[in-house]
Amino acid sequence: MIFGLTGFEIIIILAFIVLVFMFPTILRMRLISGVTKNVFELENMVDESKKVLIEISKEKGKPILDPSDAVNDYMEFFVVPPVDLDPNGVVKKFEKLLDLSEDRFKYMIKTIAPLADENTKSNLIMTLKATLGINGVAKQVRHNLELSRKTGNLQILLMLQMSLPLIMRIVRAQFEGMKAFSLGMPIGDGLGPLVAGMLMKDYKTEYIHEFGDIIVAKKHYDKHKVFIARAKGPGARIGKVGRVVSSIIEEENIDKLITVDAAVKLEGEETGKVAQGIGIVIGGTGVDKWTIEEEILKKDIDVDAVIVKMSPEEAISNMNQKIAVAAKEALQVVKGSILNSKNDTSILVVGVGNSCGIPNIIEDVSQIKVKEEEIEEERS
Repeated sequence: MIFGLTGFEIIIILAFIVLVFMFPTILRMRLISGVTKNVFELENMVDESKKVLIEISKEKGKPILDPSDAVNDYMEFFVVPPVDLDPNGVVKKFEKLLDLSEDRFKYMIKTIAPLADENTKSNLIMTLKATLGINGVAKQVRHNLELSRKTGNLQILLMLQMSLPLIMRIVRAQFEGMKAFSLGMPIGDGLGPLVAGMLMKDYKTEYIHEFGDIIVAKKHYDKHKVFIARAKGPGARIGKVGRVVSSIIEEENIDKLITVDAAVKLEGEETGKVAQGIGIVIGGTGVDKWTIEEEILKKDIDVDAVIVKMSPEEAISNMNQKIAVAAKEALQVVKGSILNSKNDTSILVVGVGNSCGIPNIIEDVSQIKVKEEEIEEERS
């Protein structure tokens, strides 16, 4: 016995001391192992996304040269945001950079898929953007993993470990969205164009006017003159909503603006819940929203907003049955907003969102292809 302790007690104490000193190392090894597994999954998603992009480019674009090298080069594409130390004019700077980036994406797709039709090229642009997004996240996570390995910084690993469940949840959904874009399938964010397309029911295609990637229809509804704007389908487009809407407000003396879009739900809220409010519902960088708000300030215009709630994952992945059904309800809300307006008013309805897989004119929701598993659940 030593100090009145038995051999077994001494072993227990020594084991405890060793465990105290070894615990950070053991924890770091376990964290590194878990994060590394997620990094490999992210990098596999990037490889799979590039593979899909290359295969579709070869199949539908008929490039002379193998587009693999070009696609790998495009993975390093970036846009530097403008300086915002002086906020005056920063929106115009963002708008200019967005225009230049869109032109560059069109050039990229023209290079790797020169003979693809316009809708396919639009889908490929969105596929490329989704791939770039996944690649950016994968590189950032890999960076933090390697940094923590080199410095032995446990705090970086802990923060990364805590953030990874949400990161992986979003990226997996974006990976599904990439597949939807590549196949020309509608996504949850296509809710706005879907509602606008159904409002154009029984409308003649030859009376639809195109303004870049935005189409505009004009019809009489009850005692109102109604203009309907949305991104052109069925290719994946968003369009310059701000410019087109501002132009229509100015030229047609619009009295009321109704915007329809998908909106992020809170955890615990039901997917497909329709809500109505006041304001302009347009996501993104804020350039389009700012442009429209500047225009409505000049005129006495009523502004209504109709949203359908969904999770971020549902917004960027293949549209499900709940969202498709909710579009019918949202359409009725839009019609109610039109009917509740003063007689002989000019109303502009804007379906905000991505038009991938959504025809310009929609007779019924059954025209679009939603998630098959969701349909099976409804039937069962």
